Amino acid sequence: MSDVVPFPGATPAPEVRTELDPKEIHAQAFRDMEGEVSDLDRMAEIARDLIMNCAAKEDSFHDLELATFAIWQLAKMAKEFRTNYQKRWHGELAGVL
Repeated sequence: MSDVVPFPGATPAPEVRTELDPKEIHAQAFRDMEGEVSDLDRMAEIARDLIMNCAAKEDSFHDLELATFAIWQLAKMAKEFRTNYQKRWHGELAGVL
């Protein structure tokens, strides 16, 4: 409700928004994901480094080969996810979700 008679020195009533802005909701969703995306990226790097350190000690080459592939693929997927996230954040990758 607006003021009927504005008094000198009075501060105006704050504007009330009844509708949710879809762009703001979308932006907040990206901001909320930032920590998780960074954690995923870092964890994949750690896992990749650990599996490579394990390579010299492992006796089962088949299991090591599968584990190595899985870790490298995880690291690659996480890196691509982070890259696409940054592109979306800056508006460079529109329409891809």
